[in-house]
Amino acid sequence: MNTNKTTLTRSPLDSLACVNERCERYGQAGQGNLIVRKVYGADRIRYLRCRVCRAEFSERKNTALWNTKVPETKAISVGEHLAEGCSLKGAARLAQVDPSTVRRLNQRLGAHGEAFHDERVQGIQIEALEADERHGYAGNKEVPAWEAELIDPVSKFVLSHVQGRRNEEMIRRLLTDGASRLADRHDLVLLTDGDASYATLFPAIFGQPYRPSRNGDRGRFPNVRFRIPRRLAHVQVIKHRQGMRVVNIELRYSHGSRKRVNEALDKLGYATPNTSAIERCNGTARRMNAHQVRRSLAFSRRADTKAALGWWGVTVYNWCRPHRSLRQQMAEPVGKKSSSNGHLP
Repeated sequence: MNTNKTTLTRSPLDSLACVNERCERYGQAGQGNLIVRKVYGADRIRYLRCRVCRAEFSERKNTALWNTKVPETKAISVGEHLAEGCSLKGAARLAQVDPSTVRRLNQRLGAHGEAFHDERVQGIQIEALEADERHGYAGNKEVPAWEAELIDPVSKFVLSHVQGRRNEEMIRRLLTDGASRLADRHDLVLLTDGDASYATLFPAIFGQPYRPSRNGDRGRFPNVRFRIPRRLAHVQVIKHRQGMRVVNIELRYSHGSRKRVNEALDKLGYATPNTSAIERCNGTARRMNAHQVRRSLAFSRRADTKAALGWWGVTVYNWCRPHRSLRQQMAEPVGKKSSSNGHLP
């Protein structure tokens, strides 16, 4: 896939890569093997040729704008308005395009963001994760459509994003997807809410499987069990409410040792286990998605529209916006300042 998938604007030629999977330079940017054969269309789109395999393709191949006739400036405008929380009709009015164009672009942006996430987010080194779900509706206000995410509280990077009904299967898909993206799933502290599915599924997904020895020579072999490694732990933060007010917070150390949890809390700068990072992320996600606004009549008329908006919001949040709560080392100190607010890759 091309390496310019984090943006809709034109990228320098040396940042593109050959899209022919049989080419020895496939997916390798900056190799000097691409030349511009011609340009076409009102946007002057470059048609490229690979010197190695002689394959020819558009610079939009494997991007969100591939095989579309929408002007690039309008497509960028639609993507920006959707990421700012505009509705589909609102984005159509602001970008001066037909609502059907916005619906098609929304589907492309969502699928593009999901494919980019699957490609790039692999083998991640993370010591702590926070998980939570946020409610929404698709079709009407009686059909719930939830979103669940795993976030790194240090970098504020959303590791995993799934959608569907809030049940054990949804939690299983969330934890399984998150575990598959980690470099070491046995070195982790997971902070979640009090949903029983987290405690039930955690050993099977993150633990080490083993089969106990059989007593005697007859009978069935025991079922596979799961051992919790010393560097693995799970804490549930359970909020007890009276009406809309939180009156008590219960901490439940479901798996692992408190020593491992305290070690992770010291690195995070937390005094007690909490899920503040994912809760702040939930608030940001609701501002970025018109169909997730709380205490309103907001809902998506179609489930695929809501799913696409969810993935586009994750893509913009992870790859396109600086996080002001994070600090980045400056190239040259300015006075006593050696770091500034910015995005950590």
